[in-house]
Amino acid sequence: MTIRRALARGMMAKEDAFGEPEPTRPVLFESAVQRQFTGLGEKYKYDEPCSVAATLCYGLAMNHAFENGNKRTALVSMLVSLDRNGVTLVGATETDLFEMITSLVKHELPVRRGATRNADSEVDGLAAWLATRSRRLTLGDRKLYFSELQEILTSLGCTLDPPNQNFVKIRHGGLSVKTGYPRHEFEIAVNEVKRIRRGLKLDEVAGVDKAAFYDLEAQTTGFVNKYRQLLRRLADV
Repeated sequence: MTIRRALARGMMAKEDAFGEPEPTRPVLFESAVQRQFTGLGEKYKYDEPCSVAATLCYGLAMNHAFENGNKRTALVSMLVSLDRNGVTLVGATETDLFEMITSLVKHELPVRRGATRNADSEVDGLAAWLATRSRRLTLGDRKLYFSELQEILTSLGCTLDPPNQNFVKIRHGGLSVKTGYPRHEFEIAVNEVKRIRRGLKLDEVAGVDKAAFYDLEAQTTGFVNKYRQLLRRLADV
C-alpha cells in the first residue's frame, strides 16, 4: 500500500487516471499479496527473489483489485521486490518490460515447453523471464541515480543548494557535503553514496542503517522517475 499510495500521489497519476489508492476489492488485493507466502509449514513455494517478485506481480496484475493502474502497481511492486531482495534488472529495456507485462495479462507470456498454461506455469514463465535479465546486487550501499538520492535525502530532512558548476551542496543540520552534478539522471557510484552518508551522519555509525536510508517510498519514486515513459504507455493499455 505504501507503493500504491506513492504512485497515486504522483503527477503521472493525475495525468493518467490512476484511480483511488485504496483497493476496490480488498479481498483480491490481500490474495494477490499473500501469494508470496504460499507454502507448506516453513517451506515456501516461492523461495527465490525472481519467483517471489513474479508471483507478486502476477497477483496484482491479474486480480484487478484496484479501479485502475493495476499493471503499473504490479510492475513497480515487482521492481521494488527484486531490489529489496538484492536483485536488479540488467539488459531489460522499457520496451521489454512493456511487452512482458502486457503479454502477461493477455496470457501470452511464454511458459515452459510442455506445461499446461495456468497460474503456476505463467508465474514460472515470468520468474524465468526475470532470471535471465537480472543479477544479484552487491550487499551494503548501492549506486543510485541522482534523482533517487535526492528523494531519499529530502525524505531524511536534507536540503540541496542549486547546482553550481556541475556540483551541488547537500545540507543536513549543520553538516554539508558537496558532490558532482553533471545532470539530474546520472548514476552516483557506491563509494560516493557512502561518502555522502558518512559526511551527513546518515550512515550506520550515526544510527541510520540501510533499511532506514533506502526508504520504500523514496525507492518507489526512484523507479517511477526511471520508468516514467513506460508507466505512461501502460496507462493507455
